Amino acid sequence: MARLRNAPHRLVRDRRGNVALLFAFMSVPMLMLGGAAIDYGFATRLETKLQAATDATALLLCQTPSTATSADLNTMAQTTMIGAMGATNLVVDPLAITSNPRQITLSAHKLSTTFFGKLTGTTRINPGATSQCATPIPKTFEIALVLDNTGSMAESSGGQSKLQAVQQAATNFVNYVYTNSSFSSATRISIVPFAGAVAVNPTLYRYASWIDQNGQSSYHWTNVLQPSGSNFTSRFDIFTKLQSASSMSSWGWGGCLEMLSYPLNTQDVAPSSGNKDSYFVPLFAPDEPGDASSTGRYYSDTTGTYYSYNSYIDDDTSSNIGNCPINKNLDYDSSLGRACKYASPRNATSSSYVGIPNGPNFGCTTQPLLPLTSDQTALKTLIGNMAPLGSTNIFEGLMWGWRTLSPVSVFSTSYASSNPTASAPAAYTTTSSSSNASAINKIMILMTDGTNSWTVNPNAPTGSLYFAAGYFQNANTQNTKTQTPNSRLPSTNQNISDTNSARSALDALTATACTNAKAVNISIYTIGFSVSTDPIDAAGQTLLKNCASSASQFFIANTSDDLIAAFQKIQSSIGALRLTQ
Repeated sequence: MARLRNAPHRLVRDRRGNVALLFAFMSVPMLMLGGAAIDYGFATRLETKLQAATDATALLLCQTPSTATSADLNTMAQTTMIGAMGATNLVVDPLAITSNPRQITLSAHKLSTTFFGKLTGTTRINPGATSQCATPIPKTFEIALVLDNTGSMAESSGGQSKLQAVQQAATNFVNYVYTNSSFSSATRISIVPFAGAVAVNPTLYRYASWIDQNGQSSYHWTNVLQPSGSNFTSRFDIFTKLQSASSMSSWGWGGCLEMLSYPLNTQDVAPSSGNKDSYFVPLFAPDEPGDASSTGRYYSDTTGTYYSYNSYIDDDTSSNIGNCPINKNLDYDSSLGRACKYASPRNATSSSYVGIPNGPNFGCTTQPLLPLTSDQTALKTLIGNMAPLGSTNIFEGLMWGWRTLSPVSVFSTSYASSNPTASAPAAYTTTSSSSNASAINKIMILMTDGTNSWTVNPNAPTGSLYFAAGYFQNANTQNTKTQTPNSRLPSTNQNISDTNSARSALDALTATACTNAKAVNISIYTIGFSVSTDPIDAAGQTLLKNCASSASQFFIANTSDDLIAAFQKIQSSIGALRLTQ
């Protein structure tokens, strides 16, 4: 009887059969869920790949010329998508295309066969992707190419000179701008070659109202003393006399201009009769004491023996020239600044001792700048004619690049009579114009292979070679040997005496000019062409980086290929396409 009473309890406790039945019952949905997860995971990865291919193809379609037909675009879409995803089970829908602006919508599907379809009841999954690209409404740009033409640009960089690489990159840039649909037909480009100074066309701008024609600027007679005694009313008179009396055809004004006073030289200003120092003074390099021969470039006075790099008239004699007594015992500054020697130049020579031809245009070594134009032939001709010679004045290159874009400076409508071949720059926009298709976008691309440099001459009281800012120590007053502040430089940098202090002054000017240009919404790109044999130091790279409008707009090129690639990135950035979703 006891065994019978305990039997039901044993049956209740023994559940092994129930567990087995439960597991068998649950295994089917577990397999279905696991299989579905695998199938859908595979489909998700496929969809991600499909979306990337669709985005890339859409952007490619929008880069085609606006003349491409709907049939052409659909064929390209099919071919490109098949190349990316394979033809099997790929469906590319007909494109949806609108115009003004052109938008292209691309949708594609890739049929995905399931592995567990018999269990899940889903035999196919159709991952899909849609992408829409828009070719922006063509925008109008004013672009200044500010290009280093200094002597170091002659150095090699990967089988060609650095300047040849710049010429190729700049030519490619011009071609891109005038063949890419992102740029309107009204887009214009200026080119500013720079070295120690910047030149304008001396024929077109000889009588420009913004140039000091009558010696009114306080800087006009720097290093030229007592000009009225020789009937000179301006530096142009001296150029004319030198050219005619010496039979030196190259001694007419070369088109270069000197720096304005600080801070006008860092600002966007219109020359005004109310401020005579706002007029631009033609660069005139004075004859330095000596007899202009290779052996007579040493000049001695009571304080010592000095060396002249730009002696192009013989003024080291005891004889008289007309009413101008030539006394070789004059002190260096007096001999340097004497105006009367230009009235009847003696034994004039244009030989060169530092690679730059001697004469009144000493330091004026570049081709004249080209104001804004859409004339591709003129742009490419100037690019092809550029030559490497002279020192590096990044500051003046930057400022003249800005002036070609300025609606208020010397190429504006206010000076239309002085700009016979140029149309004036457009007005500035008050805010960023990236989203405004009707606005004029102003761009500056500054390329240099070096740092600001003002060549020293420790063997003369002037302390330097002649430059767009004169000498370290100008001969403004006879018999003056003390340091005189140079008011063309920032107040903290006016007493310069060597390479480092001169560079610091020019760097300070450059930094201020960059800040001021960006404040009026000029977008600045900078490129440092720093090859291994002639690198740009850290301070030089920092100057360029800080000048650029953003970190992404600063480039360092270590080879010719890098330089060309930098220009390509810039041109693509300016005329970039966009995905709308």
